[in-house]
Amino acid sequence: MDVSKHKIVVLSDLGDSTTTSMNTAICLAKRTNANIHFFHVKKPTEIINTDNQLSAKRALNSKFIKTNKEINKLVSSYSKKYNIDITSSFTFGNVKNEIDTFIEDTNPNIIVIGKRTNKSVALLGDKISKHILKKKGKTIIIASSENNLNPENEIYLGVYNELAQQQNNDFINKIIDNVHKPLKKFKEVDSAKENVNLLLVDRENINPKSTKSFNKLLSKIDISLVVAN
Repeated sequence: MDVSKHKIVVLSDLGDSTTTSMNTAICLAKRTNANIHFFHVKKPTEIINTDNQLSAKRALNSKFIKTNKEINKLVSSYSKKYNIDITSSFTFGNVKNEIDTFIEDTNPNIIVIGKRTNKSVALLGDKISKHILKKKGKTIIIASSENNLNPENEIYLGVYNELAQQQNNDFINKIIDNVHKPLKKFKEVDSAKENVNLLLVDRENINPKSTKSFNKLLSKIDISLVVAN
């Protein structure tokens, strides 16, 4: 059995898009022999509504236990259903800072985030999503609930323009080797809608610094997007 070269991290807010993100990660992991880790961050301000330190500590402890059970149940259900090992962790704190620390400590090369239903922004919010897209050396996957990937179904892959870095990205090459052929190539994002459930986009085609540019791209597609490094 090949030793996995790839680490997929699913960044989740435990919202409605979690199912889509997990299905997408598992679908790609099974085809690329990648490891999966589920990571969640919650702001303490979403839990604590009192200035009393004792009450605040009790609230955090209670939420920690509840969240731990929720994540373990979620991860266990996917592991059993698809016979795949999935690790998990979560923490309380500033979302952006905690994600940065986690990525620096674990060094995953693939990061999965979800897209809000019928919205252009990704689930972690516009600012954090753009921040993640600028991570050097990372392949970012924005999982869409429309035409979504499923571990039990084929991947129908589309390529937007050309992938200049494709030959240097082993993860992308493994995806290409394990999808339904032939690949579809598109010059316009608007046309990448039929018979495709995953679209590869070179990082050079996205300007994370521009909210307008980023949202325009997400609003035009209803399929999962892979931003290749």
